[in-house]
Amino acid sequence: MAFGILEPKESPCAHVPGTVLLDVSETSDERNIELVAAGLKKGSGRNSEVILVPQPSSNPNDPLNWPLWQRDMILVIYCFCTLACVGGGGPVLSSMAIPLITEFRLTFQQVSLLSGYQLCAVGAIGLLISACARKYGRRPTLLFSISSCFAGSLWMGFAQSYRSMVGARVVQGLGIAMFESVTYSIVGDLYHVHQRGTRMTFYIMCQSGIGQLPALIAGKVTTDLGWRWVFYLLSIFIGMGVVFTFLFAWETLYYRNNAYNLDTASHDKLEEIAGKTETNEVERLERTTTVSTAGQRPRESFLHRLLPFHGSFTEEPLWQLIIHPFYVLLNPVIIWVVLIVAFTTVWIILIAFVIAQAFYGPPYFLTIAQQGYMLAGPLVGGFLGCILCGLICDPVARYLTRKNNGVYEPEFRLPMMALVPVFSTIGYFLFGNLIQQGQTPVAASVMFGVVFVSVQLVAVSTGAYVVDAFRDISVEVFIISMTVKNFIWFGFTYFLNDWYAAAGPAKMFNTIGGIQLGLSLTTIPIYIYGKRLRSWWHVHDVLRKK
Repeated sequence: MAFGILEPKESPCAHVPGTVLLDVSETSDERNIELVAAGLKKGSGRNSEVILVPQPSSNPNDPLNWPLWQRDMILVIYCFCTLACVGGGGPVLSSMAIPLITEFRLTFQQVSLLSGYQLCAVGAIGLLISACARKYGRRPTLLFSISSCFAGSLWMGFAQSYRSMVGARVVQGLGIAMFESVTYSIVGDLYHVHQRGTRMTFYIMCQSGIGQLPALIAGKVTTDLGWRWVFYLLSIFIGMGVVFTFLFAWETLYYRNNAYNLDTASHDKLEEIAGKTETNEVERLERTTTVSTAGQRPRESFLHRLLPFHGSFTEEPLWQLIIHPFYVLLNPVIIWVVLIVAFTTVWIILIAFVIAQAFYGPPYFLTIAQQGYMLAGPLVGGFLGCILCGLICDPVARYLTRKNNGVYEPEFRLPMMALVPVFSTIGYFLFGNLIQQGQTPVAASVMFGVVFVSVQLVAVSTGAYVVDAFRDISVEVFIISMTVKNFIWFGFTYFLNDWYAAAGPAKMFNTIGGIQLGLSLTTIPIYIYGKRLRSWWHVHDVLRKK
């Protein structure tokens, strides 16, 4: 038992998938000799004692063999597109609610439904996006997604009626789906286990940490230039994302020999890695498309990398891949991840959409620009939260790994969750009560920022945990999590403004704070029984080919 993590009582596995020998600085000399004989590759510099998990193959087209600067460049492009599409395409309406209500004679609920319809589209298309990302690769789905966001944003800027705006938001939603789900798995595609925590933190920072930046700027732009210019400018930035994506966001999906996937294997395969398996078996398994190629392949040329389509990556039919995300809900750990991520995200979206209702009237009477500035709190809080995650995510996991004789458990990503109830309860309870008492909106904005710290902790901790514990089904996990979250939020749009008006801010956010506290405490049994559940899932996984 490692730091309270219970071992499986009985398991047919030599070791549980996700559990790997990561750090050899504390291992025995005999084990080190065995690892050296197997030819396992290690990191360099300060990571010279860290085994690379997964092991890179001998194919130069394996993303794990690409220069680190190229992998980081691709991640930065994904993060830029995520910030523009998720941060810009989603919450910007919270800063222009009053002009839309005035120009089109709408209610607060109708403005909220503009985002509700968008998120409904995100949830509906998500399953297809997931299936296409698994079957046809990340690049074609990325090109479709960024193009849809560009078209929807441009349409929104020229919309002349409420129905037209609904159509534009739906088109935006078709593109946002990938950036709220599949992009998480890009970290697993491009990086080894010991590199993922920091990169996951950076991605989360762009997705939600500073995701309020476009909405904050939108308030000022709406005041000075009009609300349509928000979408004109957004279209320019997303258009830049289209260009970057086409030129440099190359295909990252790669199926290497399973012997190299030390994190998803249930038995040691050191002999296979050492080259003691049959040559034809290695050639059969090590491929980037469904068509096998023998011998050493050169690195694809730059022009070849620009192709939007690189063939099919799996022989499974598309319809089976579409229903796969529902099967992962048979896993209790995945149910936990889906619920805690979904509600944590829904609450902060809810806050953004009651800001206009809370601060437009008495006793605040904030202008449109001032309502946008209310999002400065979550912007700063999200940024600081991501810095906090970056400082503790990988270091804590590495420390616990060394204390565990070099053996890494994915549950080592979960200790960060201990901070979630601290930040979330303080933030939600004080946010509602400060508004109820008519206190300065600056204090309410600060509490919104405190809540955002907890959001980053949840996102980074669960995201890194899923990628490390269930990398082979991580796309399905993130897709079903996004789908559930978006449909929950769509339901909330029908009553959240009425709930705020009837219950008042104090009672409403006290309720939310209590629910979030209860959800946070469920991390404890997941940490304790997580390894047993991973072992159980490996044996009973209906998706895994036997």
